Amino acid sequence: MQLTIFLVATTLLYNTYYVKNKNTEEPIEVEIESDSNTNNFTNIEYSGFDLNGNRYVLNAGKANFKTETPENINMKDVVANFYLEDGTILKVEGDEGFYNNITLDIEFRENVKATYLTNTLLSDQINYSNSDGKLLVTGNVRGESIEKGEFFADNVEYDLINKTLDFSMFNNKQVNVKFKN
Repeated sequence: MQLTIFLVATTLLYNTYYVKNKNTEEPIEVEIESDSNTNNFTNIEYSGFDLNGNRYVLNAGKANFKTETPENINMKDVVANFYLEDGTILKVEGDEGFYNNITLDIEFRENVKATYLTNTLLSDQINYSNSDGKLLVTGNVRGESIEKGEFFADNVEYDLINKTLDFSMFNNKQVNVKFKN
């Protein structure tokens, strides 16, 4: 039974990573634990292009997926770099995460930090929905800009298609924004 799972996982890995993304440099280690329905990996890397044509590289220290849903990858120690069309880089980090290798949707959780140029965004969670063209930042959202100041909110939603930004708070509180002079 474990040999069959190993062979299926190896074939899946070969077809997913070697054929589609030949630029993966580090070998992927498969660990088979007592739960034969879960495949575990260490030091993984996914790379590709989002629907806007931006290249990204997603790394995780540990990851796993259920054999029934191999497209849903749960990750720990997650770091993603998005290489934007204008030559800048958006870096997003989180203690935990989730990646769907079909829709290319990415979720970052726990101690999330996003950095872009001189801007930093801290939150509990960031959901990048490639399929919907939205970036949703939730939970204790704090944004800092060296040039412009800082803000605090419960939710921030960025529509990547329409280039609009919405801030919101729970319980009818106001978004707190401090501008620098």
